[in-house]
Amino acid sequence: MEIRPLPLTRPQRRMLWTRLLIRLLIFVGVVLGLLLLGRPVLSLCMPFLLALVFTWLTEPAREFIHSRWKIPRGILSLLFLLLVVGALGGIIAALVWKGWQEISALWVNWEDLWETFQGVYLQLSQTMERWLSLLPAAVQDVVHDLSDRLLAWLHEAASRLVPKTTSAARSISSFVLAFLFFLMACYFTAADYPNLRDRAAKKTPASLRKVWDQLRRAFSAAFGGYLKAEATVSLGVMVILMIGFCIMRQPYWVLLAILLGVLDFIPILGAGTVMVPWAVISFILGDWKRGLYLLLVWGIICLFRRFLEPKIVGDQTGLHPLLSLLAIYVGMKLAGVGGMILAPILVIMFRNLWRAGMFRDTARDLSQAGRDLYAILHTGREEEKN
Repeated sequence: MEIRPLPLTRPQRRMLWTRLLIRLLIFVGVVLGLLLLGRPVLSLCMPFLLALVFTWLTEPAREFIHSRWKIPRGILSLLFLLLVVGALGGIIAALVWKGWQEISALWVNWEDLWETFQGVYLQLSQTMERWLSLLPAAVQDVVHDLSDRLLAWLHEAASRLVPKTTSAARSISSFVLAFLFFLMACYFTAADYPNLRDRAAKKTPASLRKVWDQLRRAFSAAFGGYLKAEATVSLGVMVILMIGFCIMRQPYWVLLAILLGVLDFIPILGAGTVMVPWAVISFILGDWKRGLYLLLVWGIICLFRRFLEPKIVGDQTGLHPLLSLLAIYVGMKLAGVGGMILAPILVIMFRNLWRAGMFRDTARDLSQAGRDLYAILHTGREEEKN
């Protein structure tokens, strides 16, 4: 005999749908707040948020040194900041200086470089022309039309990109000012971090602390785990590219390595999407040495990703490949490249929050509402039969 659920009483149904409505309004409010205020607030508070994240990531090392040698936190924070920022700042400053030189040279020599590119493109077209002559005339016309459109699009895109890049590099003063505020915020936050943490814990209600702990663990797994690991892998790819391009004596080697490293960070895409066609074109043009060099560098990158990426990333995602691919596609359709990067991270955060039980009450209420609707519909049918 089938056991059907009984409908809820009117007070129970009112309380159930009130809870669901409140949760829906909170969710919509949070989403609207992030969409309307997220970017301006992040822009205003970014140096201080980065300082807080940097302090949180480096606190275990400072705590170990403080407990081991009893160095005052103020002096330790200053020494630690000088050491880390000095080492990273020296490397970044050298790369920025080299990149600025290459961007300036690219801007000055743009017309000559474009003529060189056109010469290479013409040589490639002549080589391809011999192969296209074997195809029907209609197919040749279509290929020639696509080739002309591609050349015009590349010229227009490059003409727009170079001025934007140089103007962004020239506005580096705002970055320097924000970096100074970041350093000062790092010092004050690190020097008083235990006190700030204790104050925040005492001022926050227990219910909010529980929610915050769940959000913090989910955030740590997604951003502190997956995103940090992927950034580390992309940084390793960038270093391999710099070394390979430097050995090849490739012009603009720092700029190319940075651009391909950023491309490698984007899901689905990678350095191979540029290096493999580049190597193929080199082979077609008869530059076998450059083509072999490019394939060798790309092969080293593949080996690096094959053997070291699982150890660096580990099981940070835990997502099924199909779910990860779906998240990347939906993120790309909604927000472009940024959505491709953030969508899998948001899925990881949601999964971790679900496992932590943050949505348990909502899921129970939705299940109860579904059973109540089923019972109402079934009762209506029984009354019609009677």
